[in-house]
Amino acid sequence: MKPSCSKLGQALGAFALTAALFPATLSAQTAVNVLGGFSNQYQNAEIEKPFFEGLEEATDGAVSVRFRSIDELGLKGYDGFRQLQSGVFQVMEISPGYVAGDDPFVMGLDLPGIMPELDTNRAAIEAYRGPLAQRVREKFDGELLTIWPYPASMLFCSGELNSLSDLKGKKVRVFSPALNDLVSYFGASGVTLPFSEVYPSLQRGVVDCAIAASLSGYEAKWHEVTDTLFTLPLTWANQLHVANGEFWDGLPEDDRAALTTEFAKMEDEMWSVAEDATAQGIACNTGEGECTFGDAADMKLVEYSAEDEEKLIEAVNSVVLPGWAEDCDAAFGECSAIWNETVGAATGYSIE
Repeated sequence: MKPSCSKLGQALGAFALTAALFPATLSAQTAVNVLGGFSNQYQNAEIEKPFFEGLEEATDGAVSVRFRSIDELGLKGYDGFRQLQSGVFQVMEISPGYVAGDDPFVMGLDLPGIMPELDTNRAAIEAYRGPLAQRVREKFDGELLTIWPYPASMLFCSGELNSLSDLKGKKVRVFSPALNDLVSYFGASGVTLPFSEVYPSLQRGVVDCAIAASLSGYEAKWHEVTDTLFTLPLTWANQLHVANGEFWDGLPEDDRAALTTEFAKMEDEMWSVAEDATAQGIACNTGEGECTFGDAADMKLVEYSAEDEEKLIEAVNSVVLPGWAEDCDAAFGECSAIWNETVGAATGYSIE
């Protein structure tokens, strides 16, 4: 995969223009407490944070935003929906893998191994958006505002990792029950860790490998404590922005319409950089290609094989889909049927 920065630059330029043209149509000033993602991740730092911090100026003071990042507040992310319901934050970025314990249905948009290509991922997301929005509203009284991907998630490992079979016996950081099922299929032990705890865990040998977006791992300096980057895309770690339902419903209709339009623009910016950011993550971690985010590291780059792809598909059908479907159907009887009609139809998979 050859890295390119053209789309990254174009996206940031378009984002700046979007902020400048935000329609000043919101009525009386609305105060919004926002919890964003990790501050050391590219899309959060360069797109999400400027978007929210620019709302007050862009709306001529109609919106007053207090933006805080999840790591700034020392939060883990596992109780995102509960925090949203409490009203502490009016808008939050929520990671489906982190909150799957509260409702497995949200993980249906990011089951590992199913959507290796970004275009397929987006088609699946668009198919699942309506049912997911309805579920989030009914179960958590939340208004779904955006769905977008990080760069592709890959394996960062201490020592050698030349195939999925080499995972046997290793301890692997995961961030969702479905990822745990996946690595367990290959004989590894999944260890659930929030992003902020991964570096020291790799450093101390608590885990041997960790799964994360290629560029996110670089920006968190995982290349200092790992040796091998195994480039098989396991997931896009799709993220959500969700508003507290009571807050959202209390806004005038025109205000909701204006904000909905602008959140859609931010979502498009997030999608537009994901593929190039994936390539940059590979280049910056390994030195294979031009790194425009800093000094390139020298991790060993291991490309996946056709055999690895076949094994991944086998794992999806054997454990990922059955395991998730069992949990999800127990919590929501229509889960598998909805998934088959949406994500399944878009990806060619089916839950039996």
